[in-house]
Amino acid sequence: MNQELTYEAAMERLEALAREMEGGNVAIDKLATKLKEAQQLLAFCRDKLTKADAEVQQLLGEGPVA
Repeated sequence: MNQELTYEAAMERLEALAREMEGGNVAIDKLATKLKEAQQLLAFCRDKLTKADAEVQQLLGEGPVA
């Protein structure tokens, strides 16, 4: 996954993928590729949120220092 990708950009891409798939605009031959990309973007976003949460907890003094 692109290290320069932002959370917001990843979410925008996920929303675009969802619209494509929901609208039936994805050829069956490309569906697996689109789903794999969506899974990678979801993992990226989950990681970003987990790290942000840990940083906030640390700043608030409520969590362990990572």
